[in-house]
Amino acid sequence: MIPEKQIRLLPPELQNQIAAGEVVERPSSVLKELVENALDAGATRIRIQIRDGGQSCIRVSDNGSGIFEDQLELAVTRHATSKLQNLSDLQHINSFGFRGEALPSIASVSRFRIASARHDGDGGVLEVLHGRILRQDKTAMPKGTDVEINDLFSNVPARLKFLKKPGTETRKCAELVARIALANPHVDFELVNADRTVHRFLAAQDLTQRLAAIWPQEVVESLHGVDFKDGELSVHGLVGDPAMAQGRPDRILVYVNARPVQDKTILSAIREAYRGRILGKEYPQAVIFLEIPPDEVDVNVHPAKTEVRFQDDGAIFRIIRRAVLQTLERNVHQTHAIEHAQPLSVSQVHASLPVMEPRFPVPGEAKIESGQDALLYEQDWPQKFASSAAAQKLFESADSSLAKTGPPAADTQALRLPSAGQNASTTHAPTAVQYLGQFAQTYLILAAKDEITLIDQHAAHERVLFNMLRAQGTRGERRPLLLPLEIPLHPAQAALAQEIWTKLDELGFSLELTPGRLMLHSIPALLTPSKAKEFLQDILTEKATSMEDLWAVMACKAAIKAGDTLTPNEALELVDSWQHVSEKNYCPHGRPVAVRWGVGDLEKLFKRRS
Repeated sequence: MIPEKQIRLLPPELQNQIAAGEVVERPSSVLKELVENALDAGATRIRIQIRDGGQSCIRVSDNGSGIFEDQLELAVTRHATSKLQNLSDLQHINSFGFRGEALPSIASVSRFRIASARHDGDGGVLEVLHGRILRQDKTAMPKGTDVEINDLFSNVPARLKFLKKPGTETRKCAELVARIALANPHVDFELVNADRTVHRFLAAQDLTQRLAAIWPQEVVESLHGVDFKDGELSVHGLVGDPAMAQGRPDRILVYVNARPVQDKTILSAIREAYRGRILGKEYPQAVIFLEIPPDEVDVNVHPAKTEVRFQDDGAIFRIIRRAVLQTLERNVHQTHAIEHAQPLSVSQVHASLPVMEPRFPVPGEAKIESGQDALLYEQDWPQKFASSAAAQKLFESADSSLAKTGPPAADTQALRLPSAGQNASTTHAPTAVQYLGQFAQTYLILAAKDEITLIDQHAAHERVLFNMLRAQGTRGERRPLLLPLEIPLHPAQAALAQEIWTKLDELGFSLELTPGRLMLHSIPALLTPSKAKEFLQDILTEKATSMEDLWAVMACKAAIKAGDTLTPNEALELVDSWQHVSEKNYCPHGRPVAVRWGVGDLEKLFKRRS
């Protein structure tokens, strides 16, 4: 039999300990609440001292407005606050704290002392042990507030057991202070751990100067400023060069009205702006500040106040993406010697390199591959892409209107290399560029007067083909097969195939879905049957659904590969085509296409100068 239990009001000490379970997760959570209280009080100088990762002691001193002596007891009473007066204030929150839960929750799980003065000299002090007031008195102190927390979680052994090692908790506290300091450049911050200064951020430092104290110098030097405004919304901050992308998201910092938050919408928008510039498993560096009217964002989602909800997620996504994308397009593209070079020709190849004159295959005259694929051809197929001009002919059916739907593409004649001595008109003085050869059957080596460039042949070709497919749009040319190809399908793959059926048809596939199998009757002109089969297996496994993703996978399958030997003519054709496409610095998957070293870079590598 279930025993009868009456509903009763919990004692204040128990209420505060329950609330502490959400507000006070670890020492850095305590530190966050105390520092934000100091900022809300208008402090311009905040000094923080910790010991043993904050478990033994956390002390925060500030020069803010202070608390009246007769209100110190109210400060440790639940739901008592000076930051809200009525319900309408909850819709226009301009302070960091507002719930009136932090101080009583902290005081319930520690030895707590608070001293505060509204004016120099006269102040009050209050001491609390595990939620019970021990002493309240007057004290002499300068204007401001001093809060000291000792023996955190000493009365909650289960909570104490789950704390990490002091070194880990110290690092969490240091990260928290640094993150708050980035959003408050007008405030002087000092963090001291056991008499050793961990951070010192001087007032009036700019964002870059403060980042230099916590991020590597080369990362900070690669950052670009963001400044974007759309109506009442504004975005500012710094974003990193795609070449500096890393494997962890710990250098993406997001602020909403100067409040540090974790928000999936903003994170997705930042990553979408970098799409095609970094790999899917990489993360950029970014410090983004979003300023938004308080009534358009809800910060009262969780007691920790690290989550927010926007009135219009879509609008936030668009403005963040556009702000970051414009910054990348404005700053990341750099002019290199090769981009102002005169057109390359075989006569410019290094004298020691044997020069061959291959005949480039085009779709109508390519040899038929051997093996199983040969049985499936109804007509000749293009070999591996040796000439971008030849591949361009695959899309001759596309009319001139395609230029409006994709990046500008050079016509067939423009993609052909000029003969020796022929000059290309350009707004810049042509630079002599020499093709030195192919390294490891993967990288093309080019040398200009003050720069050496290595080009990844697969990545460059991917970019060329991707831009061609995007310009082509939905006009995919297809090649019929004498014998249909069969691909076994899992039910989940069959559902995905039906979902993207129309897109596959636009790419040039003619398909038939039977129980447990996908039948291929025609395939895109760029792909051989085996590559077409690989393409479908990959997209049905990786669940690529957007047209951009499908184009990227097709370009990858059709492009020349690392390890393919290229003759000088083939290499020069590829380089010439790559120079004419937009977004040339990265392949569709975000890998860099070219790596460059100037004279200064080489002098640093050889330690000729620092």
